[in-house]
Amino acid sequence: MRSIRTLTAGLACAALLPAMGAAQSVPQKARSFTDSWYWGAKGGVSMFGAAAENISAPSAGAEWLITRTRVGMYVSVEQSFFDTQGALFDTTSAGSTRIVDIKDSRRYNLQLFAFPKQFGAFRPYVGLGFALIMLRDAQPEGTFLNAAVEDTILTRVNDASSRTSPVFTLGGQFDWQRFGLFVQASSMPTRNRFLINGKANTYLIEGGLRYNLADAIEKLH
Repeated sequence: MRSIRTLTAGLACAALLPAMGAAQSVPQKARSFTDSWYWGAKGGVSMFGAAAENISAPSAGAEWLITRTRVGMYVSVEQSFFDTQGALFDTTSAGSTRIVDIKDSRRYNLQLFAFPKQFGAFRPYVGLGFALIMLRDAQPEGTFLNAAVEDTILTRVNDASSRTSPVFTLGGQFDWQRFGLFVQASSMPTRNRFLINGKANTYLIEGGLRYNLADAIEKLH
């Protein structure tokens, strides 16, 4: 819960930054990439290993990007759609494995992006930060020896239904007037203490469109 509160506070702070400098109206023309506030929508595929299969799940999300000259603060939320099974170690079950039905996940993402060089209208970038991934539903299968065992398993399932870990992103953006067309891939470790643990990492490949909505800082005229 501490990690969830920490990430939530970080997202709230990031969301407040542009409001400090976007009160003035902006002419409807091409805007500089520097010191800007982008809103975006995206879709893609999330890839991870479940208990007995590899999953490629469709995903959709929204994002916010606050830029300076060569760096930017990135905040996003993504929903992945799947229906599969995870597993927990449980000595009271056959084979010491308790199967858990899991469905869908949501990821909250906070990163610092670096835009090292521009090639015309194309900007490659790398990102590093933290993400919180949470399963929407997780239900253990089978019967339990008694109520105490059931409570223990349910607590373990709840604890293993979310994970906070570092996330790394590599991508590129093509700018056209106020729009930024982008594609990016990210990776985060999810094997330990998480129901999605069939592989060491969860990968997300995405593409989408960003719109340069407002200045990120107040500019003097």
